[in-house]
Amino acid sequence: MIIEAKKLDNGTIQCKYEVNLECVHCGMGVDAEEYESGTCSNCGATWNQKKHTKIHVTSVPLAGESG
Repeated sequence: MIIEAKKLDNGTIQCKYEVNLECVHCGMGVDAEEYESGTCSNCGATWNQKKHTKIHVTSVPLAGESG
């Protein structure tokens, strides 16, 4: 799942980020069907999520004077 960057109403910039879920037993990525069923199609176990988050960071220009 990829969440695009956005500017919140209070002016805060929320960076783009990705979240990947995988089965804690076999390490296989969890798809939407497996997420709903709660069972890993690779190993057959009830998957307990292991979550990886990747944050995309961009530069923000300096505000005001620098010197």
